[in-house]
Amino acid sequence: MVPAASPLYNFGLLGRNSKALKGSAMAELEHSLDSAIGQNIDVALQRLRNFENPTLDLMPVLDIAIRLTGAEMGTIQRFDETADCLYLVASRGFSREAVSFFGIVRRDTNTTCAAAFTRRMRVFVENVSTSYLFVGTSELDMLTANGVAAAQSTPLISRNGQFLGVISTHFQKTQIERAFDHVPLDHLAAQIANSLEHLSGLLLNSISTEDQLGKPR
Repeated sequence: MVPAASPLYNFGLLGRNSKALKGSAMAELEHSLDSAIGQNIDVALQRLRNFENPTLDLMPVLDIAIRLTGAEMGTIQRFDETADCLYLVASRGFSREAVSFFGIVRRDTNTTCAAAFTRRMRVFVENVSTSYLFVGTSELDMLTANGVAAAQSTPLISRNGQFLGVISTHFQKTQIERAFDHVPLDHLAAQIANSLEHLSGLLLNSISTEDQLGKPR
């Protein structure tokens, strides 16, 4: 399991400290957080655009999402249009058994990522043990065995409207959704989706070029 990350955009935590941070001081804190995260995102996305190993190069952006939400664990799944399912391509904090268990997620799987996949919108579960998505399911058993108490899943949708997958973060304690500012995560998800869409285009062009080169004249 990875160490707990700093909940940079958990407004529930920032809000409790905001009384002591008035006016310009609060603005300066938010600006410094934005700058630091922005730099990390730029580096991670540049690495993703120039990827050689898809799983390794998705890990930096997954770690940023975990940090943004103050979570301890997370996953990224790619959408396979032909099979109409999500494939797990990056994970942090889960056991090998869990990675295998959630390796392929379909629309009827009892998870937040499956719900986000189907609805094309974020799904936030404050307490997995009481959510209708999980009660009485093997998915709940696996999540609790891995220490998950709450989860959120955000779809990866590009600027062109293409659905590329889902990014999820998982918490070891129950959460209150209204305590979170989702805007930074939404921006990150859009950037990841745009990068993945760009990569998909490059790969398709590469395959087409190779096919053309292989054809006899």
